[in-house]
Amino acid sequence: MSEEIDKSKLDSKLEDSKSRQTGRQRKTLKFTDYAIARYTADFICKKTGKIKKEVKIAFDIGKNTALKGLKLIQYSKTKAKYFLLQFWFNKKSDYLPLGEFRPGIFGTKEIEAKVFELVREHTDDNGHWVKSPKESIRDKEKKITKAEIEKSQQLTIRDVIERIARDGFPKTKRQGSLSVHSIKEFIKFMFGFNWRSRCLVYAESEKGYGKVSFKHRTHPRKITKPTSWEDLFNKFPGGSGVITSKKLNPKLETSLYDNELSKLVIDELNEGMIKKYIDKPGRSYGTKANMLDCFRRLWSFSLDNNLFGDVPPTINFDNITFKKPDETHSVSRKYDNLRFTDNELPIIFNALMKRRELYPFQAEALLFMMFTGRRNEETLKIKWSNVDEANGIITLPRSITKARKDEFITITGPVALVLASLKKHREGKYQKYRFIDWLFPTLRTNTQRLYDDVYVRSHSTRMKTLRGCWLDLVKETGIVGSPKMFRKTFSSLAKLTLGTSSKARVLTGHEQDATLDVHYDKTPRDKAKEYAHQVANAKVFDFVKKTG
Repeated sequence: MSEEIDKSKLDSKLEDSKSRQTGRQRKTLKFTDYAIARYTADFICKKTGKIKKEVKIAFDIGKNTALKGLKLIQYSKTKAKYFLLQFWFNKKSDYLPLGEFRPGIFGTKEIEAKVFELVREHTDDNGHWVKSPKESIRDKEKKITKAEIEKSQQLTIRDVIERIARDGFPKTKRQGSLSVHSIKEFIKFMFGFNWRSRCLVYAESEKGYGKVSFKHRTHPRKITKPTSWEDLFNKFPGGSGVITSKKLNPKLETSLYDNELSKLVIDELNEGMIKKYIDKPGRSYGTKANMLDCFRRLWSFSLDNNLFGDVPPTINFDNITFKKPDETHSVSRKYDNLRFTDNELPIIFNALMKRRELYPFQAEALLFMMFTGRRNEETLKIKWSNVDEANGIITLPRSITKARKDEFITITGPVALVLASLKKHREGKYQKYRFIDWLFPTLRTNTQRLYDDVYVRSHSTRMKTLRGCWLDLVKETGIVGSPKMFRKTFSSLAKLTLGTSSKARVLTGHEQDATLDVHYDKTPRDKAKEYAHQVANAKVFDFVKKTG
């Protein structure tokens, strides 16, 4: 297949070369407001007949002018038009978005002045780009000027929230390593419960960290969606756009950004104000804890960036406590301290084995969790490139583990059974997934994009949920529980088999003194393998051996 792809690419290049040789003129657009306003792109691809998401067109501008590389891009969904500047830095081509075309407000005259300024600051006398304008913009956003420091005591809570968003939601202790879930939680409480949250889209980087970008489509109330954080907060200032629909916002919550408290100067915030704001009747203990964590991030960010001036105030967050309820009514929390019985395990095993064809990859993922005790979010991020069958281990890179350190899973007999089932899928009915490195790919993969390496490597092609398979299993067997109980069950069995908690933690990746018993062992990985095989061969897992 790779040969076919390479051949198609070569044919495409030859065709392009042929076009250039025949002197075919590339279509351009006149650089006038009138021409831009009347321009409508042809979004139908002539080769495939499908609708393109966007179309770029160059302006009819001389190659030797400062406006060289200026283009217009139009999106098929919104029909919005934006200026783009193509520049060449370090022998690489890149694009810089310069703003939306708005007749009478931001047109050719304004964009010309903006481009001239960029060219003057970032090119040499020969017109070569000596500095990336993208880097300059990032530096400008992150840099705290002397004037800002002098005005620091005038910054409101709203101002700080905006700064955090622009800086990429840095983590309290380690910069730039928040997960998608953590970013969503911060956005929800800090400036969510608002139509501005509907303008955002979330994704994971290759390292598993969260990324936020902006949607390119029209708002339900016919407002063009913003394309930057500044634009977002300008279009939805504090107090506007609050979601009042009980379907979208059941408890009719209001974010901190939209609350009157956000108008307060950050220096004046104290423990009493935080507790009063969070401790609202009807809020769960978990919600209160998450909101308090958001305030911690807010405060830590202000300290790290010198937003308080010379003498920063102090807040002891340990003093802010809330009464924990004796019983929880949360569906997700009620299974935290429960485990499956020895009689339930073979029933679950047989039910999952039967569902491998109906729920491919989902059933195997649940079996994998049963036999390893690993977390759901860790399991679904394992790749085939992490599997070393020759040495009998699966490496969990630090980017996917909760403790942010490399961990290892031993390929025991039960785990080998799961891997064999996955290989059978990839060699049979689901051959198309053999190019995807994820151990548990999603069936919702866009097959037309499997030739796209970026898409194939992205988190869009991996499994996100196991809910369908599990609910079907519960319906048939009547077993009450949650997949998260696999971890508790495996830990308990490992402790009973090995005799100590510390040895069991080596297998499950618990954070509490995980290597207490093997810390001084010269070959802890060999010991971990030994422990894993002991648990796999335990009497409770006899039902796996009978499968054969």
